[in-house]
Amino acid sequence: MSQLFIRKIIHVKKDHLSVFNLIHDFHHWTKWSPWLIADPKAEVNIEADGKYYHWKSPILGSGEMRILNQEEGQSVSCALQFFKPWKSKAKVTFYLNPKNQGTEVVWTLHCRLPFYMFWMKKQMETLVGMDYERGLLLLKDLAENGTISCKLNFDGILPFDYTHYFGLRKKTTFTEFKNEMTNDFKTIMPYMEEHYKELLNGAPFSMYHQFDAIKNKVEYTVGFPIKYPITSSHIDYFISSLPKMKAYSIELTGSYKFLPNAWAALMMHQRASHLKPLKKVPPLEIYLNKPEDTPENELRTKVLFPIR
Repeated sequence: MSQLFIRKIIHVKKDHLSVFNLIHDFHHWTKWSPWLIADPKAEVNIEADGKYYHWKSPILGSGEMRILNQEEGQSVSCALQFFKPWKSKAKVTFYLNPKNQGTEVVWTLHCRLPFYMFWMKKQMETLVGMDYERGLLLLKDLAENGTISCKLNFDGILPFDYTHYFGLRKKTTFTEFKNEMTNDFKTIMPYMEEHYKELLNGAPFSMYHQFDAIKNKVEYTVGFPIKYPITSSHIDYFISSLPKMKAYSIELTGSYKFLPNAWAALMMHQRASHLKPLKKVPPLEIYLNKPEDTPENELRTKVLFPIR
C-alpha cells in the first residue's frame, strides 16, 4: 500500500492552552471543521465527554473519529475512520508549540491508501492538504476572535441572465494567482471608471478556465458586466458575453481568504448531486461589494458552477 502523509502548520496568536481546548473536545469541532462547514445539515453525534464523534451526510459521506491520547497543551492524537464514500483509516495528530507570543499548530495525517488508489497519491496529498489549510485558518479565526467570520449560504440552482462583459484573461501559477488577480482588478477598475463608467452593469467577477493546484497552473478572466458590446481600444482587454444559463450557487460572507471553503463546498455538492457542468462556461466568482469600503468580515462573494 502507498503511504500518505500530510503536515500543515499555522501560527495562532493565542496561548497553547486556549488552542488545545478547541482541539481536544469534539464539541468545538463543529465550529471550525473544514468539512462540516460544507454541510450544516450533516448528522453529527458527539459523546458527552467530547472524545468521540460520528458523522453522516449525503454530501460528506460518513465516518468516525476518536481521541486516543492527549498531553494537555501539547498534543492530541486521534483515530480516524471513513465508511463512505470509501473505507479507510488514518491517524491524525495535532502538535502545539508555544512560539512568538502565540502557538504554532501542526496538524498531521498518516494513512495507507488502498493499492488501487496509488495513482491518486499526489492528488490526495494536494487536496487533503488544502482541506487542512482551510481548517487551520478556521481554527485560527475561532481561537483569536472567539467566532468564525466565515458564513456559507447555500443558494442552490439559480438562473443567470445573458451578460456582455469587458474582460482581461491571464495565465499564471497557483502560487501567484491571488496576487496577480488582485493587481489586475486594481488596474482594470480605474480604466473602466475612466472610459466606460456609464456602461457598467453589475458586480465584477472572475472566471477560472483552468485551476490546477497539482500542476501549479491557473488561467482566469477578470470581467465587468456592461450594458452592450463595444470595441475595446486597449490591447490587453476584450469584449465577450456569458450565455443565459443555470448555475449552482454558494455565497460566502467573510474575507476572501475563506473563499476556498466556498469552492470546496461547491465541489462536494456538485459531486453529491451529480450536477453536470456546462462545459463552455467556467466556474465564476462574483464580488457583490467592494473591499475598499466594506469591512472584511462583511464581504459577499457568490461562487457559481454553471450546469446543464
